[in-house]
Amino acid sequence: MKNFKSTLALSLVLMIPVSFELNGQESNRASTLIEEVVTTARKKEEFEQEVPISITTISSDQIEVLKIRDLTEITSIPNVSLDEVGTANHVPNFQIRGLGHNSSIASVESPVAMINDGVYVGNGQVWDGFDIESIQVLRGPQGTVMGKNSIGGAVLINSKNPSDEWESTMRLAYDGFGNPGGMNKYVQFASGGPLSDKLKVRAVVHTNDNEGWHRNDFNNTPHGEIESTMFRGTVVLNPSDTLEINVKYLTQETDGDGPSAQCFQLFEGGPSCINPAFNRDRNKFDLNINEEGFLEDEANTLTLKIEKDVNLGNGLITYIYGDSSYEQESIGDIDGTPAFIFHAPQELKNDISSHEIRYNGSFENFDVLIGYSTFENDLMFHEMRILPNTLGGTEWNGGGTQKIESTAFFATIERPLSEKLTLDVGVRVTDEDKSVSVASLSAGVSLLATGGPSNIYFLGTRDPSAIQSPAQASCRIFTGGCLRDFIDSESWSSTSPRVGLTYAADEDTTYYGYYAIGYRSGGYNMRNTAILALTPDKGPGPYDQEEASTFEFGMKKSLEKGKLNISYFSTELDDMQRTLNEAGPAGPVQYIKNTGTATMSGLEIDLVYLLQDDMALNFTLGTLDAEYDKVTFDISGDGVIDSTDANLKLPRAADITYSIGLVKDFNLKAWEASARASYSYRDEIAYNDNNLGMIDEQDILDLGVDFYSPSEQINIGVYGKNMRDTVKHGNVSPVSWGSFSPLMTGKVVGVELVYSF
Repeated sequence: MKNFKSTLALSLVLMIPVSFELNGQESNRASTLIEEVVTTARKKEEFEQEVPISITTISSDQIEVLKIRDLTEITSIPNVSLDEVGTANHVPNFQIRGLGHNSSIASVESPVAMINDGVYVGNGQVWDGFDIESIQVLRGPQGTVMGKNSIGGAVLINSKNPSDEWESTMRLAYDGFGNPGGMNKYVQFASGGPLSDKLKVRAVVHTNDNEGWHRNDFNNTPHGEIESTMFRGTVVLNPSDTLEINVKYLTQETDGDGPSAQCFQLFEGGPSCINPAFNRDRNKFDLNINEEGFLEDEANTLTLKIEKDVNLGNGLITYIYGDSSYEQESIGDIDGTPAFIFHAPQELKNDISSHEIRYNGSFENFDVLIGYSTFENDLMFHEMRILPNTLGGTEWNGGGTQKIESTAFFATIERPLSEKLTLDVGVRVTDEDKSVSVASLSAGVSLLATGGPSNIYFLGTRDPSAIQSPAQASCRIFTGGCLRDFIDSESWSSTSPRVGLTYAADEDTTYYGYYAIGYRSGGYNMRNTAILALTPDKGPGPYDQEEASTFEFGMKKSLEKGKLNISYFSTELDDMQRTLNEAGPAGPVQYIKNTGTATMSGLEIDLVYLLQDDMALNFTLGTLDAEYDKVTFDISGDGVIDSTDANLKLPRAADITYSIGLVKDFNLKAWEASARASYSYRDEIAYNDNNLGMIDEQDILDLGVDFYSPSEQINIGVYGKNMRDTVKHGNVSPVSWGSFSPLMTGKVVGVELVYSF
């Protein structure tokens, strides 16, 4: 609580001079934070306070007031962490209510579903938040309506559509003042409006030139470079008053450095990064790696949405088609030291397509939603591990292909039982097929000495540092090569029911409760390092579905000058999927097992209130009690299943999260202005199941002030993010020489200019 009290005092001190020294205000940006916002959490437009689940919706106006640049900057939602994994740029590692996945294995599906413009995209990517209409974070299982892999919750991102009047926005941002590395520049432009009575268009262009926040002591140059460009185009056609066709196309390319990896000793007496001089201080941004690495990727997405009003039940028929492709090539310095110990090139290609058709209708005694969806995913990737002559001089190759085909039928009904009490019931039935062809990194290791078939090759006279891509590998998965030692297919079926009651005590107060069951897909681990002949139980799988059963009770209260939401939840997890990490001869050995059952329960408070007409307070609190009920696998790795395993912390489950923020409006002569200060805290969490890798507590202070011209066409802003310069790691993974721990950025100070016309 010491940090909480000191930061609250700091925030208040920052605001007091503004209140007394400047003119009274006439702007209402602070009040934007208490405005009722629209959500699509139940596949229809509703006010957030009317939806009987725990949800935080951030509208486009609130995104602007809070200056949210991407999802990772949202730190004010209780029991939610929208982090990146750090292994590669913009790869998410989201966690909601203690449920998240602690790996970057491409074939592993997250328990937090990501949905872009109504299309499920699996793990998704952490893109920039420019020109976004809303960000919706749904806590708790959403399987009945949103579908598979949402047992923790779902993140919905909706981009802006063209408005009825032509409008354009240009944004320029420049930050990095005081960074140990280089500067970071953004240029963003959006423009759109009507071309005729029936046709509207919108185009968005985004460029980012980041020289890298970190400084690499190995060559005294900035590290963390990112150069990215994005284009999104939207066309909306209204052939009639009852029909709308919306087409969106997005393309994005990124070119940057590999992970800014540290190596440090995980525990006293443990491995010290080969050489004690290579052991970094985990509480500092010290970086010293001999392989800067790179990441090149390209994403293309097409979304088609057709909406047709029908007379039946004053209803709406919606069809959504999504098609996306993602390609990536990268290399990273996994050892995190200035020595060549373990470097890892990778190549990946992922194609997704989906269809959904649904009907929403409202009849005299009930509202109904009914729909059908299909989902297909083709994944191919090749991972390498390069070990120098001092460690055997070998090249390891692995990966393979995976195909997913899934279909689902879903339906929900809302029926008033009385003037104040409403019953809602729903169900989703899902069938899923997966087939894989896996090339284990260890395949053929027993034949290595005799020259038999193997995915491991001696480097001989080859320079290990010159191998930068799977295109240089001795066998190539992308052309059908490498030894496939595991070929399998499996099918799963699941039924996700929900039943809930909502009681409207008065027009401002709603109580709700529900019980829901959801599932996380079963599947395969395509990053297999285990030697199948010796440890078949640690091979690619398959592992079974994970089931989450949740009770939640809550209250939503609309206040005269704000809102207060409180919820309590309890989730029972069965057949828990855990990504277990062990140190191995060629880096981390990761395998996925169903390890037992657990219970997670907690309390969440979310308050937004206008302290004055020109000052808004935001306060959130989340508590989480996560414990194993039964353990069926030796998680600790000590050879027995006992209380040592059961007493381990569940990964990604922070005991407490909280945040407090203030937004204050004022005038500076003819200009309007808005200042903000926010502080967020998250407890220390375990990254891996045996608790060797721990991520330190997060202690984030953000500050900023924006000035708006009398015409409101010009906005000049100054911002500071992570002003306490808290060290953050995307993950902390045990390896045989210490740890692989990629750093996130620290304190960022910058300026921004927005011109609207």
